[in-house]
Amino acid sequence: MSLVANLQSWIRRQWQKRGLWAWLTIPIAILYGLISKHRRRINQSSPQKTYRAPVPVLVIGNIYTGGTGKTPIACELGRILQAQGWHPGLVSRGYGRTNDTTVATGQGDRLDWRDFGDEPALIAAKTGMPVSVHSKRELAVKALMSNFPQTDIIISDDGLQHYRLARDFEIIIQDERGVGNGILLPAGPLREPPARLDEVDLVLTRSARDLTGLGPCFDLQIESFWQPSTGVQLGCEAFAEFARTNPPVAALAGIGVPQRFFDSLAEIGLTVDHFFALGDHAQIDFDWLEGLAAATILMTEKDAVKLPHPLTDTRLWVAQTSVQWRADAQAVLINTLAAAGIQRSES
Repeated sequence: MSLVANLQSWIRRQWQKRGLWAWLTIPIAILYGLISKHRRRINQSSPQKTYRAPVPVLVIGNIYTGGTGKTPIACELGRILQAQGWHPGLVSRGYGRTNDTTVATGQGDRLDWRDFGDEPALIAAKTGMPVSVHSKRELAVKALMSNFPQTDIIISDDGLQHYRLARDFEIIIQDERGVGNGILLPAGPLREPPARLDEVDLVLTRSARDLTGLGPCFDLQIESFWQPSTGVQLGCEAFAEFARTNPPVAALAGIGVPQRFFDSLAEIGLTVDHFFALGDHAQIDFDWLEGLAAATILMTEKDAVKLPHPLTDTRLWVAQTSVQWRADAQAVLINTLAAAGIQRSES
């Protein structure tokens, strides 16, 4: 595990309790809360400071910092809207891109993550939605509408705290950690107070089971494995047999909570010999990867968007996932959208 990943893991553990770390950093958390509250109040009380897009804007975000499952829900929401006859586009900050001074706008499965960020590039590849990224969402929206005028609804990924962009619908994504110790950053994991959960249109919780009181639930499930160098795709059972005959097996993950990926591999019966938890949005050291002593190397879809094209390393396999809704969670999402006027007949 890298130094960055170790530090992230340690901080995540601290955020689940009100221990020494929380008490030492609570003054900073209080200051952070006052600044955030002031910024939100200014934007809400001064409509001229906010930008209203010419089409509806649906915001997906979280109050618990880090990986709660926003990206897969952004993909799923895009598919739901497309099935209803909408032409959705996505705007995002584009975290981790190398040039954040200009707007990047594009579409397709070959967007360069260095220009767009890994998550927007992944969303574009999985959904076909046009995407536009900039730290100022207003600029991203304007570029999106200019380059893709057919766009009639916008998904703002990780835009909950970007109050300068007016929104028509808000979704908070959380997971089984709930609100942690209930304290704002850096003493706790929260970007906004827990009361924010009561203000949004819908709360979706990532969990392997239904959790009473935490809203509709979903989880991610590995469906297949894809070999980028050849295009070969294997189901989970076939790949498990392949991995057994091609050891040693290594798994790497540059996501918010790498252990989730490692656990999901075990759940489908894979035996992994070496685990590498990278920092969230981490770049891949290809010299290190080339020298890795493994016959089979597994990675997440988010990591895979950083692979070079064309790719010749046949050891690399990508775990492809899909959203699995718990109980009637998908129906709750669709019905809540409809109640807010976000509904069309299927095309």
